[in-house]
Amino acid sequence: MTRIILVLFVCLLLIPSDSLAQERKVPKSIADATKGLQKIDGFVPLYWDAEGGRMLLEVGRWNSEMLYQISLPTGVGSNPIGLDRGQLGDTHVVFFERAGNKVLLTEPNYRFRALTDNAAERRAVEESFARSVIWGFKVEATEGERVLVDATSFFMRDAHGVADRLREAEQGGFNLDESRSAFHMPRTKGFPKNTEVETTLTFTSSQPGQLVRETVPAPRAVTVRQRHSFVELPDSGYRPRRLDPRVGVFAVDFYDYATPISEPLEKRWIVRHRLEKKDPSAASSEAVRPIVYYVDQGTPEPIRGALIEGAAWWNAAFEAAGFRDAFQVKMLPADADPMDVRYNMINWVHRSTRGWAYGSTVVDPRTGEVVRGVVTLDSQRARQDYLLGSGLVPPHPLGGASASAARSGGCDFALLPELDYLIQADSPETLTAMAVARIRQLSAHEVGHTLGLAHNFAASTYGRASVMDYPAPLVEIKNGQLDLSNAYAVGIGSYDKFAIRYAYTQFAAGTEETAELEKIVREGVANGMLFLSDSDARPPGAAHPLANLWDNGADPVAMLEHTLEVRRIGLKQFGPANIPRGAPLSTLEAKLLPLYLHHRYQLQAAIKSIGGVYYTYAVKTPDGHNPARVYEIVPAGQQMKALYAAIRALRSDELRMPQHVLDMIPPRAFGYEGGTAEMFPKRTDPVFDHIGAATLAADLVLTDLLEPHRASRMIQFNAQQSSYPHFDETIWHVVQVTWKVSYPGDRFANATARAVQSLTVTRLMDLAANQDASPQVRAAAVKGLRDIAEYIDYNTKGRTATVREQDVLEHMRYTRDDIERFLTRPDEPRRRTRPLPRPPGDPIGSGPQSP
Repeated sequence: MTRIILVLFVCLLLIPSDSLAQERKVPKSIADATKGLQKIDGFVPLYWDAEGGRMLLEVGRWNSEMLYQISLPTGVGSNPIGLDRGQLGDTHVVFFERAGNKVLLTEPNYRFRALTDNAAERRAVEESFARSVIWGFKVEATEGERVLVDATSFFMRDAHGVADRLREAEQGGFNLDESRSAFHMPRTKGFPKNTEVETTLTFTSSQPGQLVRETVPAPRAVTVRQRHSFVELPDSGYRPRRLDPRVGVFAVDFYDYATPISEPLEKRWIVRHRLEKKDPSAASSEAVRPIVYYVDQGTPEPIRGALIEGAAWWNAAFEAAGFRDAFQVKMLPADADPMDVRYNMINWVHRSTRGWAYGSTVVDPRTGEVVRGVVTLDSQRARQDYLLGSGLVPPHPLGGASASAARSGGCDFALLPELDYLIQADSPETLTAMAVARIRQLSAHEVGHTLGLAHNFAASTYGRASVMDYPAPLVEIKNGQLDLSNAYAVGIGSYDKFAIRYAYTQFAAGTEETAELEKIVREGVANGMLFLSDSDARPPGAAHPLANLWDNGADPVAMLEHTLEVRRIGLKQFGPANIPRGAPLSTLEAKLLPLYLHHRYQLQAAIKSIGGVYYTYAVKTPDGHNPARVYEIVPAGQQMKALYAAIRALRSDELRMPQHVLDMIPPRAFGYEGGTAEMFPKRTDPVFDHIGAATLAADLVLTDLLEPHRASRMIQFNAQQSSYPHFDETIWHVVQVTWKVSYPGDRFANATARAVQSLTVTRLMDLAANQDASPQVRAAAVKGLRDIAEYIDYNTKGRTATVREQDVLEHMRYTRDDIERFLTRPDEPRRRTRPLPRPPGDPIGSGPQSP
């Protein structure tokens, strides 16, 4: 046995050394491995093997952090799906590290850190929390400290999560098809401070969803492009600035374990571009490097000019912060790549339906410094504003022979007694100007996000003080006519200057920054710069009366009354002049919906006064100074005023659709069956459902008045002070205006009233059955149902109905039985007719989520 082992040992010694090296697969040199391949030099060098379809990557920076950014150069074209051209994906700080024959792409954990010079303390935090290895590469070749890896699989993957997004949008189970995917070489480039790799990826499914079928030429195959960017991180010269909640600037937050135990562990640094003065001691100075934004070359006029002008408004804010010509807007050079991270971009994208605009940023998570701003603006938004305006003010007068023919019965639609108004119709140019004004403002709004600013949904209540609010078109009434000339504000507002001053003001050397920032904030607050953001405005039960989307004016209730009057005038003059010649009359419905629901957002604003509270993001300042009022219940009189205004919106005369409008909207014309979302849901297909439209308008009121958080606040506030209205009062008024009214001889009004009565019962049942509502709120809803049942009993018992009254009595008895069944068997599945779904809302007519 020993002799056999010795023989084997000797044989091994005789094996040539190059054979052993081959067995161990010692990597050859990078030069040999890349011979004949196309080199793409840059921040991270690449080698393209066209014949093998491989992308090789050279690593020479070890344990050196860089930015890894994923993005989507081309989109699907559907707002509800949410995969748009130019969309930013995940941002990572990463570094390459060598581990034997592997190279790991690792992401450190900057959520938990220790801001200290003590290396042992930093290491203790780093080792306490997990990091993430994003990818592992096998070494293909080496040359000194440099190694070559095959990165084909790394790049040819669904890094942006397209398949996940399609599945979440219920558009089918899509999978990446490698046979129909490839590198997109025209956009794969290297630069001194960044490397860009773009891929064409095809996702396939045997059962694509409706939204995919509407937008993709071969719906079973969705092809988009994804981009991977390796970017040099900013140097250490940037100075972070702390967040102050009284100013709406986004922040990065993290835990600093080097913080003394007497201080908060969590740190918050605002998100902003780096901006430095050439002369830091000067009150006003040019910038070392101005912030420059570039507008997409694919933007047409007059939109292009509007985007440039609106974005350029921000220069006035930077002037207020002490900078001259520090914010600039230019057209993107023809030879530039809009996906290049060196360019702050304003992209113009197209979708099959209108939708959200975005202001996104690539941010250094270590400091909050903005590396790149990317704005995505949707071309359909301008058309949506034109649609809104053309529903309010007719832009296409019949005039002359057409008007005479209409008056004499020469048209195939019902005669309008108000045809004389057509002489005062506005021009398409006026509405185009309104739409362009909105795009101008939207450009400023989204750029504001990329500068670091959050929404301020209170700014519309103190003089249109910010482009960071969501502006409703201000429709004025002049001489009984609607006027759109002042629909949207021009320029940034006083709050915008205040926020930029806080975020970007550079102080002279030796200045105590904390004290100077406090002066800026205190001055702004003293001047009425109220900041309230999404969490104060968007939730259904939001409480602050001044935090609202798509509203106008300091007094929400007064503006609701104005908005309802605008709606009345618009409906009175609504007719064929609202659509262009040659358009089918059925397209009037698309103009009618936003007009009929013109009051929806101002109604929400008014109702927030009921059970509402005023508050601010007050802080305890370093000198102990505190504002006198940080929390105050809305006065009882104002709450009741808002309640009365909301209840008036439930009256038949507000819900009723004018007869002349109903008479001119036929079923959809041939070839116009689909497409727009601006159509009322209906139970009378193909005929227009005017009763359904009335219930939609009524539901705007009922849903907000019966919101469980608002109801609980009313009960609580009333317990604190009896002068505040109790939730019982809300239900009493709702029952009075919906059930305890009648319209003798008006069958039209009575039919609408019965539909609203049924809706009221359904919404009360919803509240009474809501397990998340407080017991007191549910009890109040049950009390309202019992009140309705008693009213029905009183009006039906022993009563013999005439033929004309039979439908009314049957409706009452059916409802009475339904209420009794609900109260006696509340856990039994309910069989009531479901309310019609609300038409799309944000952004003024669309939106799958809002933001």
